[in-house]
Amino acid sequence: MPIKPMLKTALLCALIAAGPAAYAQDEEMSQQDYQQMMVQQAMKSGNYGQSQSQSWDARLKVVSGTVMVKTVAGDEWSKITGEMPLDPNDVVKTSADGIAELYLDDKGSITLGRNTELEITELVQEDAIFTLNVGSLVAKVKHFLNEKYKMQVRTPSAVCAIRGTEFAVEYSQMGKESSVAVFDEGRVAVTQADDSGKEQQEYLLEKNTEIHFDPAHKRFRAIPLSRMGRYRGSIVTMRTRLASLKGWRPRSLTKRADLRNQALKRKVIRKQLKERGANPKAKRGAKARAAAAKRAKARQAAAESEE
Repeated sequence: MPIKPMLKTALLCALIAAGPAAYAQDEEMSQQDYQQMMVQQAMKSGNYGQSQSQSWDARLKVVSGTVMVKTVAGDEWSKITGEMPLDPNDVVKTSADGIAELYLDDKGSITLGRNTELEITELVQEDAIFTLNVGSLVAKVKHFLNEKYKMQVRTPSAVCAIRGTEFAVEYSQMGKESSVAVFDEGRVAVTQADDSGKEQQEYLLEKNTEIHFDPAHKRFRAIPLSRMGRYRGSIVTMRTRLASLKGWRPRSLTKRADLRNQALKRKVIRKQLKERGANPKAKRGAKARAAAAKRAKARQAAAESEE
């Protein structure tokens, strides 16, 4: 056999033998790097179709106060501490002292204000949907590189189409009013929500403008940024947050599932501990039974001594 083919064969055998050991050192990262490479190649070649659709890696981070999550599989709110990966149909709720942040890969940073409830309706990058049931959110989303990447923020009275911008949305249950604002860059197309199916007028918000939808009015118009300007400080924070995600790397599905289970399991443990010690009637009953048994034993001892 010629020397060069022998060397090639030996090198190939060495690579095959070393492969499992190399993957064992960093299995999660190598799998994700491979997936990213394939997606990038598909996008460059123009073959990135619906069958290859990807979902945003959505992560929740508790900033302060009480932040809770309800999953599609449960009917109870779980108090979350630290961070937790989010899946479609998860609902995040902040209390009167709660503030949370939500990240989408390294492309988007969203802050949820106090007394806010947000449903992660859909995370597919071609049509991501977030439903703001009540409260407020402030976000900075990078300009998407492809028209296939779309995002909506919905409230009970408005639909906001996002294409990469700095924006804020709030919804008041008391006044049934939706407010949307764009800050120093980007634009948002806003339409009034209507269950009748009729096509509604679209309002295009340019930078430093806002609009408000409420039941008391039938005509609406975009106005210069005013009331929603109070969120500008949060936008500055979001710019810093988004810049800090430069070294972000995705986690494997297995790792994401483990982190979700850990975050939700803490709630189960706390609930069990609470149930063990939070029933005052059971405690009083146990103490009464113990006292009665002690008195009966004392009476029996006294009777035996008299005999």
